[in-house]
Amino acid sequence: MEEWDYKELKEYVSEVFNNSINGGLDVLQSGGRCLYEFTNVIEEGETEKAIFYISLAHLQIEKGVLSQRIFDEVKSITKDFDIEKFISELGLEDAQDLNELLRTVEAKFHSVEVVN
Repeated sequence: MEEWDYKELKEYVSEVFNNSINGGLDVLQSGGRCLYEFTNVIEEGETEKAIFYISLAHLQIEKGVLSQRIFDEVKSITKDFDIEKFISELGLEDAQDLNELLRTVEAKFHSVEVVN
């Protein structure tokens, strides 16, 4: 990844999401704000896109709701997830963290409301 460090991107997504919630937006609106704010990041590459969507899904799930768009993107990422690809780009520790976060998100899909 050229512009974004793994931890930096995760923290910034969390910051924008939480600031949006604290500013009065609901969970879905806050996710939308993140999508808007991170449009360029999502388009930078598959690694950045995976980090963004997995991080945002985790944040929304923790609040009890998940947008259909985020759900669909994470399901797609799950299908094609190859940790070796991420190790080469992120390093072993960050790739393992991303893999663990993805598995956590996947495990909670059944217990969260998915909303259009």
